[in-house]
Amino acid sequence: MEILMQPWVRYPQRRELQCGDKVHFMQGQRSEHGRIVEIRESVSEALVQTSEGTITVKQDKLLHQALVVAVVAPGAGVGSIGDIFLELDADPDLQVEVVGRKGMPYDRYPECWDSGTAAPNLRSFGEDVVSIGLHRRADCVMFGSRGGQVVLPIMWDAVGDQIPPSVVVNGGCAMRLPGPKVNWPAGAVTVMLLGGLDFFRTGSTAEQYLTTTCQCVSPLNKTTAFLFVPEMKHMPQQSVARVALPALVSAALAWSQAPELPPQLAQAAEALNRLGFACLLRFTTAPGRWAEQQFGQLPPDRQPPPPSPRGPRAARPPCPQGTAVSVLPASLAVADTAARHEKLAEEARQLAGKGDARLREQLLQWADGQDAEAWAAEDDELNKAREKRKPAAPPAQRETTYAVRKEDLYKDIKVLHAPSVGWPRGPTNGWASVQARPGVSAAAARPYAYAASPPPRTMPQYSYLVR
Repeated sequence: MEILMQPWVRYPQRRELQCGDKVHFMQGQRSEHGRIVEIRESVSEALVQTSEGTITVKQDKLLHQALVVAVVAPGAGVGSIGDIFLELDADPDLQVEVVGRKGMPYDRYPECWDSGTAAPNLRSFGEDVVSIGLHRRADCVMFGSRGGQVVLPIMWDAVGDQIPPSVVVNGGCAMRLPGPKVNWPAGAVTVMLLGGLDFFRTGSTAEQYLTTTCQCVSPLNKTTAFLFVPEMKHMPQQSVARVALPALVSAALAWSQAPELPPQLAQAAEALNRLGFACLLRFTTAPGRWAEQQFGQLPPDRQPPPPSPRGPRAARPPCPQGTAVSVLPASLAVADTAARHEKLAEEARQLAGKGDARLREQLLQWADGQDAEAWAAEDDELNKAREKRKPAAPPAQRETTYAVRKEDLYKDIKVLHAPSVGWPRGPTNGWASVQARPGVSAAAARPYAYAASPPPRTMPQYSYLVR
């Protein structure tokens, strides 16, 4: 990564090749992949490290950059599912970059939100993302949580249909949001991943949640789809993210090139279903028209738990107020440390002493931003250390199974998982299984127990929760 090639330092423009970039080119009759290790501008050549050694390549004729996937960091889970971004970056045809960082002065909701604040906030961050030309640098942009709620709508307002295809985890852009109405571009390609256990849907049924999502999309748009995974949490489980995100990125890129629904969407849903995560794929077939496909038997609808409360933070000096947006390789962003950001800040200040006035100002601003990122990285390290010191959770209570007759089911038993088929016929008609969950007294089930645990072998094993 070259600091002088940072978009904050240079004027907005299409992305230029730099050291560290992944490229592909023809070597004789073979297609080669590699990474640039040196650029010789005077002779328009680049040295490219490949699996077979270092090769000199003419830039202007042969080099083609890998497709750039830009991950907008606030809300994207770089610290939680960063391994998935690294796996995506391992694809020789993709180059994953991380834009900004969580925990920065701008990582706050705008004033129109409850507990929102004045700039710097996610609105000013989104405006900076536009000003550095992210929409011209990236082939696909990935958002999560608050990034989808605030940053993506700002980019839509600013660049409209010029927005690169987007992958939005949690579907934050398709919610009833505070502030100005979201202007969903008619030509935007948007692929979303929604979770049934995501607190973004708290208070609505699954069907209401999906209906609202569809209603938020422009009726003129015909390139929007989402996967709804009932058992996915706000931060996707590693197994879900590992299967879904690469396929959704591939689908978004393909949809931007051809009007047909990309097959990668169904492939992602089938892979999730094989993992045990039944899901629903809903997509536009024409402006204002939707279709859906179901993959597996969807579990009964249940409300997501509320967000976990944040513990008290250690007293620290305030974060430096640098807000310059960095664009770092995924390998640096996922494994970042305070020391690494401090080193980048020092290098930027050294370069500032050698440039003209404009370049010096931009480098100093970027260095201030790295000071703030160092503070945020140290804050993450302190929080991780505090989490490790927390006492272990008590072991869960053992679950006990009882049997009850169907006619007693609705008196003091609450259905948790509805059976996928009707009640059985024959001599076992009328029997179901009651399971006392952790925190529920097994004695509460006993007045309705007609058979001791375990229940008869022929009894259907449907699961219910005692009130």
